[in-house]
Amino acid sequence: MDPKLSEPLASNLNMDEALPGPAPENGDGLVKVKEEDPTWEQVCSSLESSSHPQEICRLRFRQFCFQEAPGPREALAQLRELCHQWLRPEMHTKEQIMELLVLEQFLTILPKDLQPFVKTYPLESGEEAVTVLENLETGSGDTGQQASVYMQGQDMRPMVTEYQGVSLECQRLGLLPGVTTLKCEPPQLTQENPQEGLFPKDQLISMKKNPETRLQCLCLTQSGPRGCALQIPCSTPIPTERTVAHLNTVKGHHPGDLWARMHISSLEYAAGDITRKARKKDKARVSELLQGLAFSGDSDVEKDNEPETQPALKKLKVSRFPENSWTKRDIKPNFPSWSALDSGLLNLKSEKLNPVELFELFFDDETFNLIVKETNNYASQKNVSLEVTVQEMRCVFGVLLLSGFMRRPRRGMYWEISDTDQNLVRDAIRRDRFELIFSNLHFADNGHLDQKDKFTKLRPLIKQMNKNFLLYAPLEENYCFDKSMCECFDSDQFLNGKPIRIGYKIWCGTTTQGYLVWFEPYQEESAVKVDEDPDLGLGGNLVMNFADVLLERGQYPYHLCFDSFFTSVKLLSALKKKGVRATGTILENRTEKCPLMNVEHMKKMERGYFDFQVEENKEIILCRWYGDDIISLCSNAVGIEPVSEISCCAADDEEIPQISQPSIVKVYDECKEGVAKMDQIISKYRVRIRSKKWYSVLVSYMIDAAMNNAWHLHRACNPGASLDPLDFWRFVAHFYLEHNADLSE
Repeated sequence: MDPKLSEPLASNLNMDEALPGPAPENGDGLVKVKEEDPTWEQVCSSLESSSHPQEICRLRFRQFCFQEAPGPREALAQLRELCHQWLRPEMHTKEQIMELLVLEQFLTILPKDLQPFVKTYPLESGEEAVTVLENLETGSGDTGQQASVYMQGQDMRPMVTEYQGVSLECQRLGLLPGVTTLKCEPPQLTQENPQEGLFPKDQLISMKKNPETRLQCLCLTQSGPRGCALQIPCSTPIPTERTVAHLNTVKGHHPGDLWARMHISSLEYAAGDITRKARKKDKARVSELLQGLAFSGDSDVEKDNEPETQPALKKLKVSRFPENSWTKRDIKPNFPSWSALDSGLLNLKSEKLNPVELFELFFDDETFNLIVKETNNYASQKNVSLEVTVQEMRCVFGVLLLSGFMRRPRRGMYWEISDTDQNLVRDAIRRDRFELIFSNLHFADNGHLDQKDKFTKLRPLIKQMNKNFLLYAPLEENYCFDKSMCECFDSDQFLNGKPIRIGYKIWCGTTTQGYLVWFEPYQEESAVKVDEDPDLGLGGNLVMNFADVLLERGQYPYHLCFDSFFTSVKLLSALKKKGVRATGTILENRTEKCPLMNVEHMKKMERGYFDFQVEENKEIILCRWYGDDIISLCSNAVGIEPVSEISCCAADDEEIPQISQPSIVKVYDECKEGVAKMDQIISKYRVRIRSKKWYSVLVSYMIDAAMNNAWHLHRACNPGASLDPLDFWRFVAHFYLEHNADLSE
């Protein structure tokens, strides 16, 4: 046999399943090959080496045993934690989580001969699994064929390789150096007894005499109804030392048990139940073989002074992030103090703008011209003669604002009932004209829509609103970032804990008083594309985007507050690099193994007790405080001192005199209500008139947000003589209806 042929054969030898043992002296023996079920530790080890963290988390969740926890409550808590690590709801949407569950079930119902090959891929969706299977069928031929190769000589070893797996593994590993593909075609057996073409004559005699030997040989040749065996005559002894050296060289480039498993075909499906006997006895021998194969070599030929065997290399788990170092001390922030002056607000105070002028800071002439242009364009595409003007569009806005504080069961009733406000509507615009304009209201050109953006029909208006909101936003030190809801009963989005629970979810960044600085409707594929970091998750990248928006106004040390949906140690570290301070509540599974006091233990302490730790490298503090309830907070700028004394209510509504409150808790409580205050103002006088278009509720939301922002500027400019929200809304609505009426009609 050509010595060069031994190299590709040896490169496909299953180091994880071949059983060691000395070769028989007469050279006619046969080594039995069995498949060993990997243990839980072996599976985790192989998966870690292949960078499949999600698969590791899934297996840990599925393999968790009740006996691993001290009690039922701890077992349930650990199961929740393992499920959270697997599905990662802070990063994945509901659709992505459902896709993971469907993928897992799909892999479970696959035929057993396909499961090992599909599971070697880092799949994330069912479509990827289907693609792998289709490529397997079209590109690799028959999936069930195997080839058993026997080499005669002084050291005879069975070498098993997958007929379909060779090309598949070469694709996976990018054609490893030194590995060539051995193509096996089903042999044409012309003998009466097919076994005569597979084994030497003296070995066939041994098979007839010894049934066990016959079973061992059959388990190497049989591979189901379509199995094939290949006999390679060996007239030349195989250079065993060179083969082992070549194996060690390739294994050095691809260390770990997974390398062995990927180059070895499993005989589980070829031999049936025969290979499943005596697994426990074979486990020790498989481990011994793996240790024996853990050589190191830099060339194809062993050096003379190199020992025959070396001890197995210890696997080192390499983490992408350095280990955190926690210590109990207060934080030492190095941010500059806040000293910015809001010159924009001073200019507004000097101009003494009325409510209409404040509202038109956001819905300015440019915005109204955009709406009029796209509405007329859309009507012409439908062959509707509209020709709406800016004056008529302001009348339409006046009717919409009027519906916020004067509600009617039907839209037409604004023209039917005679009273002061109704007469304003009738005198300003005819009902049929209003219906025609409102039904054709449009904000984008249908010929230039981004199909990847769910809100592409509103994107020009959203960009215009965000630009104007930021331009006139009060320059403050503290900002709040949270979720809001736009009411819509046709939406499948749900948000618990909000006054409006069903509708469109909207990410909002506001001041602590409720002025909306920036917003973005939620969608699966976010239209806001920044340098996203997958380790921060969806919420973390949204906060980073809001920080970039604020930094456009100037490099000031802003302070952001947000809840546990967004907070993580990695996020606060990334914000610190941008020069932005941040504080937020944090979930237990994101504390980076911070050694804080256990929640159950802290419940036994007195109210006001707190524990804290600081990460030395990142200078980020975690604090757990027992007040009305136990909360965990994380900050890169606010620490424990100064500790204040506050009153607190016990569970039976009895007031506790005074308890301690760290500074981090006090600052968070003062800043966290920004979005809630905005929702409270908007909910009072929300626009009630809706059209049949799905996005009309979002248009109404932007009008309400603009009115909310205008009222906040009105309060800031007139601290002692400001109008309440109702009078402010009425002033703007009446002005638009009175001053934009078409007197010719």
